[in-house]
Amino acid sequence: MEYAAFAVLILFSLIGFFGIFFTSFGTFFILMGALAFAFMTDFAIFDVITLSLIAVLYAVGEVLEYVAVVIGAKKLGASNGAVVGAIIGGIVGAGVGALFFGIGAIPGTFLGIFLGAVLVELLVRKDLGQAIKAGVGGLIGRIGSIFAKLLIAVCIYLIMGYRIVEFFRA
Repeated sequence: MEYAAFAVLILFSLIGFFGIFFTSFGTFFILMGALAFAFMTDFAIFDVITLSLIAVLYAVGEVLEYVAVVIGAKKLGASNGAVVGAIIGGIVGAGVGALFFGIGAIPGTFLGIFLGAVLVELLVRKDLGQAIKAGVGGLIGRIGSIFAKLLIAVCIYLIMGYRIVEFFRA
């Protein structure tokens, strides 16, 4: 059973890591892998405290993802509408991009963020220069959120690795 549990943990961790670049749900897959592993090993290695810590890190990553886009767009003068447009555009772009064998999710997300912010900013302020700045700000925020979630994923991996090593050391 332990081999199967480790296989599930590794599979979900790899999918989650690469998912950070493609979707918002990368760290969610890592969390689900940790939960499945805990259930499969009767919580002998990952206890409730460990899972709670991983869940908190996951939640922080999800909040940071949207906050980073907002901050990036706002720093370059985007209106509130353009920020909403960037977020919705990113979600729609990822969905449309994923239809192209999943490969287009990353460019779809970036293009969606940019176009969502630009189009709404054009409707609100009717200034192409400002609209482009708003779109670039949203992109900068998304790139920042990817780095933040990668850092969070590494922290989760360190916690899981520590618990596994400690279990087998005992």
